[in-house]
Amino acid sequence: MERRLFLTGMLGVAGAAALASLAGPSKAIAGIPAGNGILDELDKPDNAVFEDGDQPEVELVSHRRHHGHWRWRRRRGRRHGWRRVCRRVWRHGRWHRRCWRERFWIWL
Repeated sequence: MERRLFLTGMLGVAGAAALASLAGPSKAIAGIPAGNGILDELDKPDNAVFEDGDQPEVELVSHRRHHGHWRWRRRRGRRHGWRRVCRRVWRHGRWHRRCWRERFWIWL
């Protein structure tokens, strides 16, 4: 079964290589028109933007979610934390170490 899959894969790779060599990059570019299309107009800079002579203004943007409202977000009391707990257990004639994570409260 493995030989059959290997030979099928090799024939597939050889067929893909043959198709790639027949449809090389020169034939793929031949289908694109060489005239003025919409892409050429998009690449060209817009002259109306530069006619005013005004300097561009920089707008400062804060990307923080609650910038300036940190007081109401301050937590009082407690929050969750994780602690690693390990215990020794006797199994199959020898000691084994079992470790897991447990949640615990952190008082603020």
